[in-house]
Formats: sequence, C-alpha cells, structure tokens
Amino acid sequence: MTATRPSDDPLAANLARWEEQVDIHVGSDFYRMKEFLGGESSLDPIVLSEIGTVRGKRLLHLQCHFGLDTLSLAREGAEATGLDFSPKAIAAAEKLAREAGLDARFVCARVDDAPAKAGTGYDIVFSSWGVLMWLPDLGVWARNIAACLAPGGMFYLAEGHPITWTFEDESERIEENFRIVRSYFLEGPQQWENAHDYAEPSVALTHFRSNEWQHTLGEVVTALAEAGLAIEFLHEHDRLPWPAVPGMVRVDEHYFMAPDGAPAMPLSYSVKARKA
Repeated sequence: MTATRPSDDPLAANLARWEEQVDIHVGSDFYRMKEFLGGESSLDPIVLSEIGTVRGKRLLHLQCHFGLDTLSLAREGAEATGLDFSPKAIAAAEKLAREAGLDARFVCARVDDAPAKAGTGYDIVFSSWGVLMWLPDLGVWARNIAACLAPGGMFYLAEGHPITWTFEDESERIEENFRIVRSYFLEGPQQWENAHDYAEPSVALTHFRSNEWQHTLGEVVTALAEAGLAIEFLHEHDRLPWPAVPGMVRVDEHYFMAPDGAPAMPLSYSVKARKA
C-alpha cells in the first residue's frame, strides 16, 4: 500500500470503497458464505471463547458490514441488531437474513448515531476485526457504546493489534516484512492507495483510496475507561483472521500467523468491559 495525503472528506471516500466491496465480499470464499448458509458460525474461536453466552440477550453489533457475524450471533440465540454506515451492506445483510432464515434487525447509520438510530438498553455491544481504523475519534466511539448499553451491560471487541501498522509490508523478500519501518504514534488520518481487495486480491477496485486512523492500544483502553466502562480483561493473541503482513501463514480456516523464524509478537487483541 502507498500512503498519500488525506482527502477533504475521508469518511465519504471510505464509504465509496466499502460500497464497492460489498458484492465482492458476499461472493468471496474468504467469508465462507456456503459454510454459513450450511449452518456454521462465522465467529472465530477467540470470539466464541471470550464473548460468553448471548442467548436471550439484546445485542448490538457495530460496524457489522453485510451482517455475517450479526446473524451468527442471532443463530446463537441473541436478539441481534447490526449497524453499518453502508446502505449497500445493510441491504445485503437483510437479504442474507432472509436466505438463512434468521431473525435480526439492521440499521444504516454511523457509530456516532448508534444510540439515536439503533436504540439503547442493550445487554451486549459487540465489534470485531478491522473496525477501529475507520473511526477518527475513539472518545466519541466509546461514549456511544456506553450510551447504548444497559447498566451492567458488556462491551466486547476483538481487533487487529496496532503494532501491525508499523511493519514493512511491501518488500519482495518475505523475510523482511516484519521489520518495523513506521511510527506506532501517528496523528490524523493516513490515506492509502490500494486497488486490491483483501478478500479477493485479484479484483481491482475503482475506489482504491482509503483513510485510516492509527489508534494505539493505550488509546483504546483509555477511551473505554473514560466513558465509564470497567475493563474486565485485555488479551493479546499471536494470530489474526487476515494476512495483514505479506508472508503470514494460514494455520487453519480462521487464522493467519507469522511465518517460522519471525519473532513472536501480538497480532491481535481482545477487550471485555462492563458498564457500571
């Protein structure tokens, strides 16, 4: 990926890219749609082992994309609502719900409109995998999570570790791709030009620019704490559901890890927090 100057409206540019990606992702093997429609869950083992029981709980899934995880949570017994800023993704989610015969509600809105558009009083707010980089202000994000939760409600996040932003990812020599070449601390949006879709790398995107915000692990935890959420755990993991750095090795149907010989490092993390 190549870094360039941010555009005047970074969120509009991101929306255009995600609108284009919806059909690509729905039809890709990456999201394992056939397996999902056959009854399998799209939720990976880290999430399944940590989120706890969702049966009978009112659950809000923020940044739900086309609803695959939302519907998997509904299949687990949650009264699930998915929220995403892409109208095309929400339409695809509603279509998928009908195809799968699952009951879930979908709302088209940005995260900062979640309480007004999706409502409040949820037992669980959930978000996972590749979501925070699209948000410019974690303080707003965390306060809206708190506003959506009922007293005693739980927030769960699984996310790629921000350390992966720092690695070399353009070298033709795979063994060089885990060297730190970028700053961990970055201000403002970073605009990237990348015409390839992560789920279908052979597809060339028309909307190839994206604007992303680097949030450190400390900023994530602090934003949640300042919003009045008590941190129950912060776990770091050596695996990730996508190959964030060229040379990562697929180890099963869910995860990629660093190749043999690379130093052991956290590639993802998960947080559980509760509203007092």
